[in-house]
Amino acid sequence: MTPGIAFPGQGNKRDATIAALREHRAHPLVAEFLGGQEPDELDLSNTSVSQPATYTAGIASAQAAFGTADVPVVLGHSLGELTAAGFAGVLDPHDGFVLAQRRGEICHKQQGERRGSMIAVMGTDVTGAEWLRRQAVARSGGVIEIAGLNGKRQTVLSGDVAAVEACVEVAKETGAIVEVLPIGGSFHSPLMHGAIPRWREVVEAVEFHAPRVPFVSSVDGQVHTDPAEIRELVIRALLLPVRWLDAMRAVRALGVEQLWDAGPGTTLARLAKRESIVKFVALEAAQ
Repeated sequence: MTPGIAFPGQGNKRDATIAALREHRAHPLVAEFLGGQEPDELDLSNTSVSQPATYTAGIASAQAAFGTADVPVVLGHSLGELTAAGFAGVLDPHDGFVLAQRRGEICHKQQGERRGSMIAVMGTDVTGAEWLRRQAVARSGGVIEIAGLNGKRQTVLSGDVAAVEACVEVAKETGAIVEVLPIGGSFHSPLMHGAIPRWREVVEAVEFHAPRVPFVSSVDGQVHTDPAEIRELVIRALLLPVRWLDAMRAVRALGVEQLWDAGPGTTLARLAKRESIVKFVALEAAQ
């Protein structure tokens, strides 16, 4: 059984991204991205680097595994939605690469204007995460919002650094499990609002097409075929939360029981182990 393909966002471990780029360095997009540089030399803590790195590694891995063969569904988490669009034919893969570069540059600039951070709250439901969030807002007077609904017991919060630090302190006092994510920015929070006009201008300059395979958006957890709708979702994704749990349910509603994590890394496969909606499989086991 051919699995669907899921593409992760940029919150991957550095070693996994470097390994993927090294493995696929002959792929035209990876070669263009590296420009003769060694993968080990990349500053993946810089979102203007990590975003195109994640995109090119994901596209190269999926094309190496499946070529242009049809798969039952594609979807992506955060930046991975752009990678999914590139693989599914919504975007020319090179156009998607250019958008990943521009997205990284725009987000890096936004981070310079107002520093932000992201945190995963684990072991509690969204209500428990909201309890932490509201206390952090009260203590810091800052901005922190729900940025991702990854599972029934994992919620991502995003906001300014002071609010995230306050959330960590509240978690320590209450025994909640939190992890600051290795992502330079406050993605999927109101702090990204200033980046939207620049991002819209870039996205609207690129041609979008109807997907050649079923495309599920993690912005609203729905299947989409209209390229204009997908374009708008790609734009709004910077500000809106990732509804990954809903996207998994949409995949299952299509009758798809297996997904393959295109990487870099196995972040999405690890998330799926906490749920029982869709099974992530190794490629060898699926073919």
